[in-house]
Amino acid sequence: MLICHGRSGRASVPADAESPPADTLWFDLCDPTPDEFRCVERATRLRLPTEEHIRAIEMSSRTRLDGDVLRLNVPFFAHDLSRPPSPLGLLVAPTFLVSIRYGDSPAFERTAESFDATETPRDGATTFAALMRALVAEVADRLEAVIAEAGELSVRVLVPQGRSTRQLNAMLGEIGRLEGGLTRARQTMTGLSRIVGFAQENPPDWLDKPLQAELKLVHKDLDALGELDGQMTDKLQFLLDAVLGFINIDQNEVIKILTVASVVSIPPVILAGIWGMNFVNMLELKLPWGYPVALTVIVLSAVLPLFWFKRRGWL
Repeated sequence: MLICHGRSGRASVPADAESPPADTLWFDLCDPTPDEFRCVERATRLRLPTEEHIRAIEMSSRTRLDGDVLRLNVPFFAHDLSRPPSPLGLLVAPTFLVSIRYGDSPAFERTAESFDATETPRDGATTFAALMRALVAEVADRLEAVIAEAGELSVRVLVPQGRSTRQLNAMLGEIGRLEGGLTRARQTMTGLSRIVGFAQENPPDWLDKPLQAELKLVHKDLDALGELDGQMTDKLQFLLDAVLGFINIDQNEVIKILTVASVVSIPPVILAGIWGMNFVNMLELKLPWGYPVALTVIVLSAVLPLFWFKRRGWL
């Protein structure tokens, strides 16, 4: 899909169109077809990067100043923290911006709405700065959601009421899901931080001082989010260790109970085995009260170890 934003507003360009509107300032390609690629290439007279090229992780492929065009790629961009990340490519020119993405993102819609609503003249640099602000805000919102879920999970993990082994196993799955979302957010922040840092450190002539200052603020926001990500990583690791510790405690309790049961059963088994022998000359065999005495001794041999374990606090 190709959406063009210009002075006359937003327009969706058909896949078989020869050219986009002449006043287009932002070419937004979402899951583009080859025809849409060629349409934008004819309009911008630029060679657009393919999905494979955007996914490349080497630094030379991520950021590059090609003449007066900034070519910026984010190999792992999480449009949705519950789904695998997809690549994001940006071409920033003095008069226009080209974005190549492979998933829906609220940040792009938010930027498009502000682009269509404002009467301030737009160009490639101002649109790029607005898009970066929206992307950082989106990552921050999703980090806040992860923080809220982690806080709720922390209460359930550390409050012992009703905490069963089955619930602890389910909590392990929740921790894994939150860690996956945090990893995707971290990949997004790392990619955005690198392209913003490159644009800030290697500004082209058409990137004026106010926009450079704005990109510097965006970079600081990304650094702050990175610190928050580190804190959340530590918290999730603590929760993981706590859940595993509680599971080990429960398993140790089961093993302790089985150990006590096995120890308690040994004396009665021994006594029953002795008195169950088929020898003719057994002293206890002729006693009139031999049977009740044997039963009493067998019961006492089981009760006394239980009483001793109880006094030691094992039960």
